[in-house]
This record gives sequence, C-alpha cells and structure tokens, in this order.
Amino acid sequence: MPEFLHFLWISALGLGLFAMAEWLYHVKKIHVEITRKIVHMGSGLLVLLFPIFFSIQWYVLLICGSFQLILVLSMNYGYLKSINAVKRKTYGSIVYPMVVYLVYLAWYYSGSRQHGAIQSYVYFYLPILIMAFCDPIAALAGRHYPLLKFKSLNKSLGGTLAFWALAFLLSCAFLLYSQLFSSKDITWVAIFIATVASLTELFSRKGLDNLFIPIVVLISMYLIEHFF
Repeated sequence: MPEFLHFLWISALGLGLFAMAEWLYHVKKIHVEITRKIVHMGSGLLVLLFPIFFSIQWYVLLICGSFQLILVLSMNYGYLKSINAVKRKTYGSIVYPMVVYLVYLAWYYSGSRQHGAIQSYVYFYLPILIMAFCDPIAALAGRHYPLLKFKSLNKSLGGTLAFWALAFLLSCAFLLYSQLFSSKDITWVAIFIATVASLTELFSRKGLDNLFIPIVVLISMYLIEHFF
C-alpha cells in the first residue's frame, strides 16, 4: 500500500479517536480527566505505526503538524472539551504531537535504523510508550493511593512509584525483546531509564512531562548503548 494511503487512514484513526473522546465527554458525560487519558494512551498506541508504515519522514511531520494545529486552535477557540476542559493550566496536549515527531526524527536519522527492525523500533517505541502509559498510570495511582503528597510539585509518592514500576517493566520487556543489551545488563539499564523518567515526570510542570519524558528516555538509551 502506498505511504500516502497509510497517511490517510492513520490520520482518519486519529480523528476518530478525538471524535470518540468527544462523544464520551458530551453524550456519556465521562469526566474530562478520563477522556483526556483515553486520547493520551490511544494516540500513543496509534503512533507506534509510524516506523512500520512510513519510510518518508514528511508524512509523519504532516500528521503531527496537522494534529498540533488542531489542538492549538481547539484550545484557543474552546473546542475539544474532552481534552481541554481541565481546570489546571497544561500544555501537555499541545506538545504531544511535537515530541512524537522529534523522537521519530531522532530515530529516523540515527544509526539505530540500521539495526534489525526490532532493535531499531525500540528507540521509538520505548520513549513513546513510557510517556503515553506511565504518566496516566501515575495520575491514577496518585489520586487513589497518594501515600505522600509533594504539595509544591502537585505530585505524590504513590504516583511516582507507579510511574517507576511501569516504566521499569516496559523497559525490561522491550530491552529483552530487542536484544540491544546483554541479559545481565538489562536490569540495571531498565532501573536507570525508569529512574530518570520518573524524576523527569516528578519535576515537570504544566504538562511539559509529555515533552521531556520521551527525550530523556531516548537520550538515556543512546548514552548507555554508546558509552557503557
């Protein structure tokens, strides 16, 4: 199938995800924090198709740029309530498409693409999945099992621990499957990645963890592979 057709149906799926969130929010009266997380995680899964279906990075730029424009306009003009109707000040949704493209671009122009497919994709998949899934899990755990609240950061120990645990499990699974590191190194590499990612989430404000988490995970992986 030509990449232009991939571009069309992946874009359609992204719009469908937005439409479903709007339906859940307006018709089913699902709280915005839930619909927002549905879009957050659903988008994370959808963009995993990028390395598989696009060998031309301009299609990825066009998708990410288009959705970023939609999100900026919706925030400025009061649309997409299922994403924007939160009381707190956050830029998380706006930076989401930007960081997806940046991580894709880093993968696209790096030597990691020259590895086998599995080894290559982990450099895109792991940063995106940690951002897409660990952050919502941290928020959920922090709301129900805060353990200890960090009031100045508006975060909690329970949320940070949940983030770390899922990031560690994702890192172990992907690194083991990719065979980028030896079996004896996977545990400490996964601990390092989970720790820097969870600290980044803990100290990020106004949704900018969506920007910083994938970047620090990607940098951590490159540093470990090339220097350790």
